[in-house]
Parts: sequence; structure tokens; C-alpha cells
Amino acid sequence: MKLSWKRVMTVAKRDYRYTTRRRAFVFTLIGTPLLYAVLFMVMIKPQQAERATALRAFDVLGVVDSSGLFDAAPVAVQTELVQPNMGKDRPVERVRTRVRTFADEASGEAALRAGEVHQLLVVPHDYAETGALRRYARTDNLFTASDQRVVSRWIVRGLLHDLDSARVDRVASPLHHEDLYALDRNGRFELKNEARETLDFLLPFALGLLLGLAIVIGGQYLLQGVSEEKESRILESMLCTVSPEELLVGKLIGLGGAGLTLVLGWVTLSTLALGSAAPALGLLKVSLPPQTIAIMVAYFLLGYLFFGSLMTGIGSIASNMREAQQFSVWFTMMSFVPFYLLSTLIGHPDAPLSIALSMFPPTAPVSSMIRLAAPSSHVPAWQIATSLALLGGSAFGVMLLSARVFRVGMLMYGKAPNLPEIVRWIRQK
Repeated sequence: MKLSWKRVMTVAKRDYRYTTRRRAFVFTLIGTPLLYAVLFMVMIKPQQAERATALRAFDVLGVVDSSGLFDAAPVAVQTELVQPNMGKDRPVERVRTRVRTFADEASGEAALRAGEVHQLLVVPHDYAETGALRRYARTDNLFTASDQRVVSRWIVRGLLHDLDSARVDRVASPLHHEDLYALDRNGRFELKNEARETLDFLLPFALGLLLGLAIVIGGQYLLQGVSEEKESRILESMLCTVSPEELLVGKLIGLGGAGLTLVLGWVTLSTLALGSAAPALGLLKVSLPPQTIAIMVAYFLLGYLFFGSLMTGIGSIASNMREAQQFSVWFTMMSFVPFYLLSTLIGHPDAPLSIALSMFPPTAPVSSMIRLAAPSSHVPAWQIATSLALLGGSAFGVMLLSARVFRVGMLMYGKAPNLPEIVRWIRQK
């Protein structure tokens, strides 16, 4: 395949400038991070606030004790409310819940209906043998964990009333101040906490999603660009000055660069937005080794070449944009299959399924990136080399096949070709 790189870069510059100067591109660049920021504020923050509100509203607990085990139970219980902050020094609020006893269940239920108590706990006479309890609430609260903490704490204090308060606290929350250390990928013991565990999940997910988006978006720009120019007959004019192969490679470079620009813009905006929150989230302690970044770039280039060549071939044989999207959706979904198996890839990066996904070309870029970023993951060098070799060979093969299809299909209009016709185009030299 002989190419004039001057004409290739001319096509690439033209497609890149045309795509990035469109209003839709600018809107997607700025609007997508804003949309997710709004969704975070609308959905995540109210949920965190609702958990705290539910605990603060639990001010009175009604109790009907038929077992006699809680005669010396405390008349109030305090529960620690940890504010939603992933830093090490998190603000703690102590919420006090009073306990009101009733002689029978009927009077307790009447007080519950009248709003005098928030919940009613009924302890049967055989509680010591069966452990069975009944709890009544005026409303069905989605966030029940806070309610359970209050009731559980009071029950423990009631059953262990003969012990001092410090020992009761240890029984009620034996692992509350535990420090867990686990081996990291460098063989050192690392402190595991809520922030670290969250980052252990978010980092592989974010890197895999970033890589997948960069590949898919670049492929979609190729699909859209080829389909639009085919419908508008612009390709016929362009072929007067460039060969089909030069046009194909130029579009791969130009439209792929536009997709990469979009993803880099999202990363930049997200980094600026999270800059002030980085110390609290523990993000300043996260660093990617240079070899991981190099491998990520290699997977992006080969993955984009694989999917971009596929999208170009699909766009050239489809009669319109709608038909092209219907064909391409199956290949696009394949790159996101690893996210359906995210728990396996992160929790068991050395499992046979994880290895197989990193070897299969359509799923290799995202799967391999998640495996490399997973905590305590040790991906052998031969697996990375084999995965890149398979992906590179498949990408080169798909590009050659797409070039043959592109050469004939871009000038075909009307009805889309059937499979025997496509095979015949591929066999032509």
C-alpha cells in the first residue's frame, strides 16, 4: 500500500478541523462533564444527606419488653454519625436517641401512630432462646442501616448492662478502630481504609472507561464522517485528488484525533474540578507508573486502529447513517463487555476469564487496562506482549480488509450490499 503522506495529512487536517469546529463538538466537550456534575449533585449528595437526616430524626425509640432482659437497659443511646468525607480526619456527630418503655404492645402502637415515638421495638418473652424481634415504623425508610445501628446499639447495651461502658462499646463495635494492612503490588504493606478501597475500585474503572471512551468515540466519528460524506457525495470529489487508501488513513488520523481531543478535554476539565477535593479524596497519593501509561497509549493506538477500521468499513457499505449505526452498535457494545464483568477483573485479575478477555481483541484494551490498574495485580509481561500482538495483528488485518471494502463501497449508493458481495470486494486486489 503506497501512500502519499502529504495527501494523507491534508485529509487528516481537513477532517480534524471540520469536526472540532462544529457546535455539537464544543457542546459535547463542555456539556458532558457539566451534566455528570449536575447528576452527582442531584443524586449522590441528597442520598448522603438523607442518611444523616434519617439518623437525626430517630429521636425516640419505643420498647415493649416481655422478656425482662432489658429492665436495666439505658434510657438513651448515642450513635456516631460520620460525615461523608473520605479523608482520614472525618467530622463525627453524636446523635442521641431516647428510649421510652410501654407496658403492652397496644399502648406502644398508639404512641407510634400519634408520632410520640419514631419506631417501636417489641421484644417477645422467648427472645433469649429464639432471638426473634419485631420492629414497627411509621414510614418505610429506604436508608434502614442508620435505624438498625440505633436499635442494635441499645440492645447490646441492655444485654451487657453489668459491664462498663468501654467494654460494651468494644462488644458493640469490635472493629471500629481497626487498621487493616494489605500487600500492595510492590510487596509493601499498605493501610487499607475507606478512601483507599474506593480508589482501588475507581482507578481501574476510570482508566478502563477512559480508554474505552477514547476508542469508541474516535470510531463513532469515523462512522459518522464516512456516512455523511457518502450521502452528500463529497467522497466522489475527494477521490479526484487522493487514493482510497490515502483517504482511509487520513480519516483514521484526523477523526481519531478529534475523538482523542474530546476525551483529553474531559480529563482536563475533570482534573481542574477535582483539584480542590484531591487532598480529601486521597488522590494526591495516586500515581501511575510510566510503563503503565506507555502500555495504555499502546492499547489506545491499536484499539482505535481496530475499531476505527471496522467503523470505516461499516460506514462505507451502509446506505445511510441510521443503517450504519445499526450495524456498528454490536461492535461498540463488545468494547464495554469488561464493565459487565468488572468485579471479576478487579477482584480476580489472574482468573482465566480475565486473561481471556485481555487476549480477545475487541475486549483487550479495556480488560487489560483494568487488570493493570487493579490493586495487588501482577500481570505477567508475556500476557501483555501476547495481548498487544494479537490486538495489533487483528487491527492491521481489519484495516487491510476495510481498505478493500472502502475502495468499492464508498461509491455504492442505494441498497446495502449483501455478505457475498462484501466477500467478493475483499478478494479483489
